[in-house]
Amino acid sequence: MTIWLDVTTTLGWGRPALGIVRVEAETARHFLNSSVPSIRFCRFDRVHGVYFEVVEEEISAALARLDAGGAGIPPATIAKSVPISIDGEPGEQGKKRLLGLLDYFPSYCRDRMFRFALSGRNAFHGFVCTYRVARAAAAVMRRGQHRGHEVLRSSSEAPAALSPVASLPFAAEDVYVSLGLDWDQKDLVYLYELKRRFGLKVLLFCYDIIPIRLPHLCVAEVAAKFPRYFVDVARCADTILCISEHSRRDLSQFLETTGEPVPALGVIRLGCDIATVCGAPPSDVVAKVLERPFILFVSTIERRKNHDTLYRAYTRLVDAGQVDLPLLVFVGMLGWGIGDLLSDLRLDPRIQPYFCILDHVSDNELARLYQSAYFTVYPSLYEGWGLPVAESLAYGKFCLASNAASIPEVGGDLIEYIDPWDVPRWAERLMWYINHPIEIKRREANIRSRYRSTDWQETGGAIVATALSLTMKHDASGVKNRSGNQSIS
Repeated sequence: MTIWLDVTTTLGWGRPALGIVRVEAETARHFLNSSVPSIRFCRFDRVHGVYFEVVEEEISAALARLDAGGAGIPPATIAKSVPISIDGEPGEQGKKRLLGLLDYFPSYCRDRMFRFALSGRNAFHGFVCTYRVARAAAAVMRRGQHRGHEVLRSSSEAPAALSPVASLPFAAEDVYVSLGLDWDQKDLVYLYELKRRFGLKVLLFCYDIIPIRLPHLCVAEVAAKFPRYFVDVARCADTILCISEHSRRDLSQFLETTGEPVPALGVIRLGCDIATVCGAPPSDVVAKVLERPFILFVSTIERRKNHDTLYRAYTRLVDAGQVDLPLLVFVGMLGWGIGDLLSDLRLDPRIQPYFCILDHVSDNELARLYQSAYFTVYPSLYEGWGLPVAESLAYGKFCLASNAASIPEVGGDLIEYIDPWDVPRWAERLMWYINHPIEIKRREANIRSRYRSTDWQETGGAIVATALSLTMKHDASGVKNRSGNQSIS
């Protein structure tokens, strides 16, 4: 039995690791250092519709690139990946895989294909994969509906012709773990077929169902695909790990409304430590920010994160005659739905002396910013967890945060919450804390004495433990998984 961690998102990411990318990257870091001998890594090539094994050196290089802010080290290349293959496997294990591949062919030609496989395995693998794509496409067209619901379907067109070095992945009863940007990067039709054919156990993640609950806060294409995506996730997964009780409730309620079987839903606490390198100096831009008092907001700059409320609160303070305000620092890449905000920030003279955006910040620089901030803010409209709030608390920093969704799960009674839409209240409380540094110090002392931070080692260990538990709850018949899901035929 092997536990496979899918690192597709980490390998393809060329910017600083925030949110989902950080979760996958830090889990990969833990898996690299794990004492569990049966851990391996893979990625999915969506163009060719096939999984590849990933060597540890490739993952280490990708993590180093992300730690440096996504710059300076070239992204991983496909050439470094190793196709998951039966080549070189000794004895019964290789034979089992070969016989499993032969199941793809009609009985009358299996003997001939077996001899062909033994004489030229690479060519055989390529032929199998091309055959699989054609057969899967035909099967999807035939299957229609199953028990009143649509069967799993791909979010894109059928994969192109496959490379001759590609092969079918995984062995019987392996565990596949994926926690990246799966709605864009994976093919759940193929994953379900692997689960059905090889007895593969599948552990997937739910960060949130925001595109379903609040589609107007997301890119239209993402919002349109998420209901289908989570139905497919429920059919594929033996267990789904959620990142908060709030996300677990949201997902459970959604699946119940669809009539789909609900797989086992667990909750895992995300790590909040940031990997740093001692002595690494900050960039000139970050060093300049560190010279001034500043309030920190770490987040992708997109509509849902509600940077607009902070902009409006700060301009209210300026209009009220406040001067010498701390710098308002946004750390994060530019996202969706912020055209008007960026225009206002660029053109409004009231905000110019008090505002800056930092992008491509390394983990070292991010840690320095948390350590030096006067306090942090987080006015998000909706969150599956709220990792920057946890990071702020881990650095002993007070946070003024939104009261929406899961954020109170993160901060408990250690921080203050405000309705994310209440601009006058945000302006009032920002000014109050700016004028009361002694209260900030008192809050920080309370946080340091009471907050229990979670490190990524704990998160990675919990994921490994969940994956190992699946190996003990396997139904050898393959007809039902542990949640009672029926196989798709």
